[in-house]
Amino acid sequence: MKHLNFFLVSLLLVPTLVFAHGPSRQKALVSMEIHASPDKVWTILSDFCSIAVWNPMVKTCSASQGSEKGSIRTIEYDTSEKVTEKLFKHDSENMKMLYAMEQLEKGRIMKGLPIATLSTTISITPADNGASSLVQMKGAFYRAFPGPTPPEDQTDAAAIAAVTTLYQTGLEGIKAAAEGK
Repeated sequence: MKHLNFFLVSLLLVPTLVFAHGPSRQKALVSMEIHASPDKVWTILSDFCSIAVWNPMVKTCSASQGSEKGSIRTIEYDTSEKVTEKLFKHDSENMKMLYAMEQLEKGRIMKGLPIATLSTTISITPADNGASSLVQMKGAFYRAFPGPTPPEDQTDAAAIAAVTTLYQTGLEGIKAAAEGK
């Protein structure tokens, strides 16, 4: 009888526990072939604050320690939203950079980017025997709205679309800078 009661109580709690957690981790991946050598593309990307040059969604950038691991950069988006990001990996040999947005204050939802966190890896690999580069931006993030039924502009799908747009816009800017267009 004890086991039956425990089983019945467990059945009632499972749906509650399933909906008790916050948003699920989401991912975005955008790649683009750029008709420039990997070295040329890395020269554009390797400065931690060059994002203000190649991503038109970013107005300004300042970094505490340049492109050194541990550097904190503050970027201002074209929406006037400001965020800080920390550089975790800056690997010139493998042409890879990893940085993450510092967690936003609880309840803060940025205009045009409905996320609470975002970690990004940018990598460059040779393509077309080294004459071109494949640049990939990969991110993992959580939407900003914590509840189970977010407004339409703050859903997981909206967060994925916003991060994908951020990455696509950035890659197009890198391509234009590297190809001289």
